[in-house]
Amino acid sequence: MFSDVTCIFFDRDGTLGELTDKRFPQTFRPFADIAEVFRQIHQKGYIIGILTNQSSISRGTAGDYDYAAEFASYGADLWEICPHDDRDHCNCRKPKSGLLLAAAQKLNIPLKRCLVIGDRLSDVQCAKNVGAQAALVMTGYGEKEKLSVAEQYPDVICLSRFDDLLSLLP
Repeated sequence: MFSDVTCIFFDRDGTLGELTDKRFPQTFRPFADIAEVFRQIHQKGYIIGILTNQSSISRGTAGDYDYAAEFASYGADLWEICPHDDRDHCNCRKPKSGLLLAAAQKLNIPLKRCLVIGDRLSDVQCAKNVGAQAALVMTGYGEKEKLSVAEQYPDVICLSRFDDLLSLLP
């Protein structure tokens, strides 16, 4: 199914765990098996990245939260963070594709070989805007967004959780 994928990018909030208050990154509760799932994905030969909108940074509520330490602890190879709020009209905040474009350029990987997994329509749009592949998880906002995603992108696969991806990788 995803045999032509080189790099898999995951959204953070709602995809790799649950966030109880989006204003504060410290309230994120990651799924316990992230590091193990990432290890298995690496064993299959994939690069793993994280693409995340974190407006708490521009709003000043993130404090000195260390996203790099969090993502490194999971075994992610790279990550791109949009620190902006919607009002900033940046090019990196999903559904725009700036985060994905920057990551793919750093890795020198064609966008069609990238897979973005997230729980929102904006994650899917980020990928589809530039010809990357996408999958929607049913955690976080996934159940609420499923119909909108299916209407706009009927080819997008839905996964119960991020780790269901393992069964679809060659």
